[in-house]
Amino acid sequence: MFVLVNKPTWCTSFDVVKKLKRLYRWEKIWHAGTLDPLATWLLIIAIGKDTKKLSTFVGLDKTYTATINFALKSDTRDTDYWEYYEELDVNTLQVPTQTAIEDTLASIVWYHALPLTPFSAKKRKGKKLYEYARAGEPIFINIDMQVLSFRVVSYTFPELILEIRVWSWTYIRSIAHWLWEQFGLGWILTALHRSHVWSYTLDTNEKTTQT
Repeated sequence: MFVLVNKPTWCTSFDVVKKLKRLYRWEKIWHAGTLDPLATWLLIIAIGKDTKKLSTFVGLDKTYTATINFALKSDTRDTDYWEYYEELDVNTLQVPTQTAIEDTLASIVWYHALPLTPFSAKKRKGKKLYEYARAGEPIFINIDMQVLSFRVVSYTFPELILEIRVWSWTYIRSIAHWLWEQFGLGWILTALHRSHVWSYTLDTNEKTTQT
Protein backbone atom coordinates (compact mmCIF):
# COMPACT_ATOMS: atom_id res chain seq x y z
CA MET A 1 0.00 0.00 0.00
CA PHE A 2 1.09 3.54 -0.77
CA VAL A 3 -0.05 6.44 1.40
CA LEU A 4 -0.10 9.95 -0.04
CA VAL A 5 0.67 12.32 2.81
CA ASN A 6 -0.05 16.04 2.94
CA LYS A 7 3.18 16.94 4.76
CA PRO A 8 3.14 20.10 6.90
CA THR A 9 5.99 22.59 6.92
CA TRP A 10 9.02 22.38 9.21
CA CYS A 11 9.01 18.64 9.77
CA THR A 12 11.29 16.16 8.06
CA SER A 13 10.22 13.24 5.91
CA PHE A 14 11.55 10.94 8.64
CA ASP A 15 9.37 12.76 11.19
CA VAL A 16 6.34 11.80 9.08
CA VAL A 17 7.47 8.16 8.94
CA LYS A 18 7.91 8.03 12.72
CA LYS A 19 4.50 9.59 13.38
CA LEU A 20 2.65 7.24 11.03
CA LYS A 21 4.46 4.22 12.45
CA ARG A 22 3.46 5.25 15.95
CA LEU A 23 -0.16 6.04 15.06
CA TYR A 24 -0.93 2.96 12.96
CA ARG A 25 1.72 0.54 14.30
CA TRP A 26 2.90 -0.29 10.81
CA GLU A 27 5.94 -2.56 11.03
CA LYS A 28 7.52 -1.72 7.70
CA ILE A 29 7.27 1.85 6.39
CA TRP A 30 9.42 4.31 4.45
CA HIS A 31 9.10 7.35 2.17
CA ALA A 32 9.74 7.72 -1.55
CA GLY A 33 12.31 10.51 -1.66
CA THR A 34 13.10 13.10 0.98
CA LEU A 35 11.00 16.25 1.00
CA ASP A 36 12.66 19.40 2.35
CA PRO A 37 11.52 20.35 5.91
CA LEU A 38 10.31 23.71 4.53
CA ALA A 39 8.30 21.97 1.81
CA THR A 40 4.67 20.90 2.13
CA TRP A 41 2.09 18.78 0.35
CA LEU A 42 2.85 15.51 -1.44
CA LEU A 43 5.01 12.90 0.29
CA ILE A 44 4.60 9.27 -0.83
CA ILE A 45 4.85 6.65 1.90
CA ALA A 46 5.13 2.90 1.24
CA ILE A 47 3.77 0.34 3.71
CA GLY A 48 4.72 -3.31 4.18
CA LYS A 49 5.84 -5.26 1.12
CA ASP A 50 5.39 -2.18 -1.08
CA THR A 51 8.52 -0.64 0.47
CA LYS A 52 10.35 -2.92 -1.99
CA LYS A 53 8.79 -0.90 -4.83
CA LEU A 54 10.16 2.48 -3.70
CA SER A 55 12.92 2.32 -6.31
CA THR A 56 10.23 2.77 -8.99
CA PHE A 57 9.89 6.41 -7.85
CA VAL A 58 13.58 7.15 -8.36
CA GLY A 59 14.12 9.52 -11.27
CA LEU A 60 10.49 10.52 -11.75
CA ASP A 61 9.64 14.13 -12.55
CA LYS A 62 8.20 16.35 -9.82
CA THR A 63 6.25 19.60 -9.86
CA TYR A 64 6.65 22.32 -7.24
CA THR A 65 5.22 25.72 -6.50
CA ALA A 66 7.94 27.94 -5.06
CA THR A 67 7.65 31.39 -3.48
CA ILE A 68 10.85 33.45 -3.74
CA ASN A 69 11.42 36.80 -2.02
CA PHE A 70 14.17 38.83 -3.70
CA ALA A 71 14.46 41.34 -0.83
CA LEU A 72 15.60 38.84 1.81
CA LYS A 73 18.91 37.04 2.34
CA SER A 74 20.00 34.21 4.65
CA ASP A 75 22.77 31.65 4.82
CA THR A 76 20.36 28.72 4.46
CA ARG A 77 18.37 30.37 1.63
CA ASP A 78 15.17 30.13 3.66
CA THR A 79 13.63 31.77 6.73
CA ASP A 80 15.07 29.14 9.06
CA TYR A 81 18.51 30.75 8.97
CA TRP A 82 21.59 29.47 10.75
CA GLU A 83 23.68 32.60 11.53
CA TYR A 84 22.83 35.19 8.87
CA TYR A 85 19.59 36.93 7.89
CA GLU A 86 19.07 40.31 6.22
CA GLU A 87 16.14 42.34 4.91
CA LEU A 88 17.11 44.52 1.95
CA ASP A 89 15.70 47.95 1.17
CA VAL A 90 13.49 47.33 -1.88
CA ASN A 91 13.91 50.98 -2.91
CA THR A 92 17.61 50.36 -3.61
CA LEU A 93 17.11 47.24 -5.71
CA GLN A 94 16.94 47.08 -9.48
CA VAL A 95 13.60 45.45 -10.26
CA PRO A 96 13.65 42.88 -13.09
CA THR A 97 10.60 42.63 -15.30
CA GLN A 98 8.57 39.43 -15.46
CA THR A 99 9.65 39.07 -19.10
CA ALA A 100 13.32 39.26 -18.07
CA ILE A 101 12.75 36.59 -15.42
CA GLU A 102 10.91 34.31 -17.86
CA ASP A 103 13.60 34.73 -20.54
CA THR A 104 16.32 33.96 -18.00
CA LEU A 105 14.54 30.85 -16.74
CA ALA A 106 13.93 29.69 -20.31
CA SER A 107 17.70 29.56 -20.81
CA ILE A 108 18.09 26.78 -18.22
CA VAL A 109 15.23 24.56 -19.41
CA TRP A 110 16.59 21.05 -19.94
CA TYR A 111 20.15 20.50 -18.62
CA HIS A 112 22.13 23.17 -16.80
CA ALA A 113 24.84 23.25 -14.12
CA LEU A 114 23.35 25.02 -11.10
CA PRO A 115 24.80 25.92 -7.67
CA LEU A 116 23.98 23.93 -4.56
CA THR A 117 23.35 25.87 -1.37
CA PRO A 118 26.11 25.09 1.16
CA PHE A 119 23.29 24.03 3.51
CA SER A 120 22.15 21.27 1.16
CA ALA A 121 21.69 17.73 2.49
CA LYS A 122 23.67 16.37 -0.45
CA LYS A 123 26.70 14.41 0.74
CA ARG A 124 30.37 15.01 -0.03
CA LYS A 125 32.99 12.58 1.32
CA GLY A 126 30.39 10.99 3.60
CA LYS A 127 29.18 14.22 5.20
CA LYS A 128 26.19 16.39 4.31
CA LEU A 129 27.04 19.83 2.96
CA TYR A 130 25.17 21.55 5.78
CA GLU A 131 27.43 19.80 8.28
CA TYR A 132 30.44 21.48 6.67
CA ALA A 133 28.60 24.83 6.60
CA ARG A 134 27.66 24.66 10.28
CA ALA A 135 31.27 23.91 11.10
CA GLY A 136 32.31 27.12 9.33
CA GLU A 137 33.61 25.33 6.24
CA PRO A 138 30.95 25.93 3.56
CA ILE A 139 31.40 24.11 0.27
CA PHE A 140 30.18 25.69 -2.96
CA ILE A 141 29.67 23.36 -5.92
CA ASN A 142 27.63 23.21 -9.11
CA ILE A 143 25.91 20.06 -10.36
CA ASP A 144 23.92 19.27 -13.51
CA MET A 145 20.18 19.61 -13.00
CA GLN A 146 17.20 19.31 -15.32
CA VAL A 147 14.34 21.78 -15.56
CA LEU A 148 11.49 20.51 -17.74
CA SER A 149 9.10 23.47 -17.69
CA PHE A 150 8.06 26.48 -15.63
CA ARG A 151 5.25 28.98 -15.28
CA VAL A 152 5.12 32.30 -13.44
CA VAL A 153 2.05 32.05 -11.21
CA SER A 154 2.37 35.61 -9.94
CA TYR A 155 5.01 38.32 -9.66
CA THR A 156 4.80 41.45 -7.55
CA PHE A 157 8.32 42.50 -6.65
CA PRO A 158 9.96 41.37 -4.45
CA GLU A 159 7.82 38.19 -4.42
CA LEU A 160 7.84 35.71 -7.27
CA ILE A 161 5.70 32.55 -7.30
CA LEU A 162 6.78 29.88 -9.77
CA GLU A 163 5.33 26.55 -10.78
CA ILE A 164 8.23 24.45 -11.97
CA ARG A 165 8.55 20.85 -13.16
CA VAL A 166 11.92 19.14 -12.77
CA TRP A 167 13.56 15.73 -12.82
CA SER A 168 14.78 14.15 -9.61
CA TRP A 169 18.00 15.55 -8.12
CA THR A 170 17.10 19.06 -9.20
CA TYR A 171 16.97 21.56 -6.33
CA ILE A 172 14.50 24.46 -6.37
CA ARG A 173 16.82 26.52 -4.13
CA SER A 174 19.49 26.17 -6.80
CA ILE A 175 17.17 27.64 -9.41
CA ALA A 176 16.32 30.53 -7.09
CA HIS A 177 20.01 31.09 -6.33
CA TRP A 178 20.83 31.11 -10.03
CA LEU A 179 18.19 33.82 -10.61
CA TRP A 180 19.78 35.86 -7.82
CA GLU A 181 23.16 35.59 -9.56
CA GLN A 182 21.68 36.84 -12.85
CA PHE A 183 19.95 39.89 -11.37
CA GLY A 184 22.15 40.76 -8.37
CA LEU A 185 19.31 40.57 -5.85
CA GLY A 186 18.83 38.93 -2.49
CA TRP A 187 16.62 35.89 -2.26
CA ILE A 188 15.00 33.52 0.16
CA LEU A 189 12.70 30.60 -0.51
CA THR A 190 9.74 31.43 1.73
CA ALA A 191 7.43 28.58 0.68
CA LEU A 192 7.72 25.36 -1.30
CA HIS A 193 4.88 22.98 -2.19
CA ARG A 194 5.20 19.70 -4.10
CA SER A 195 2.03 19.04 -6.05
CA HIS A 196 3.07 16.11 -8.27
CA VAL A 197 5.41 13.15 -8.33
CA TRP A 198 4.94 11.91 -11.89
CA SER A 199 1.17 11.28 -12.09
CA TYR A 200 0.67 11.11 -8.32
CA THR A 201 -1.06 14.00 -6.58
CA LEU A 202 -2.94 14.32 -3.30
CA ASP A 203 -6.08 13.70 -5.35
CA THR A 204 -4.79 10.36 -6.67
CA ASN A 205 -7.03 7.42 -5.84
CA GLU A 206 -4.82 6.08 -3.07
CA LYS A 207 -5.03 6.36 0.69
CA THR A 208 -4.39 10.02 1.61
CA THR A 209 -3.74 11.31 5.10
CA GLN A 210 -2.87 14.47 7.00
CA THR A 211 -0.01 14.53 9.50
